[in-house]
Amino acid sequence: MFEGLFIAGAAQQMARANQAQLAGETAARTAADVRTQNESIQFDLEKLFMITEALWSILKERHGYTDEHLVQMMQTIDARDGKLDGKVAKSATRPACPQCGRTIIRRQTRCLYCGTDAPQAPFDR
Repeated sequence: MFEGLFIAGAAQQMARANQAQLAGETAARTAADVRTQNESIQFDLEKLFMITEALWSILKERHGYTDEHLVQMMQTIDARDGKLDGKVAKSATRPACPQCGRTIIRRQTRCLYCGTDAPQAPFDR
């Protein structure tokens, strides 16, 4: 009788140990996936920074803009929402459909009412 209880207890402990091991392996895979995504985002960010710096250099060389011009424009864009917080404000207005005039819901590529392509501004967020 005691032997059966001992075996049942040992089986439960093994099952818990297996569950813990699987959970650990899953966590390790998830962490690895997050690291890979983070590295990809960092690479993209560095690439965008390089592109931005190259474009700014061209504007300075060919059109005579200064760093002060850039800082002033950055502050103007930052202040659009009434706060200087280093963030671009999301647009509060929603575009109207060019065909039927109804409001197009954010992140929709087409008007839900008539199917016309939604106008896309280059810096909409």
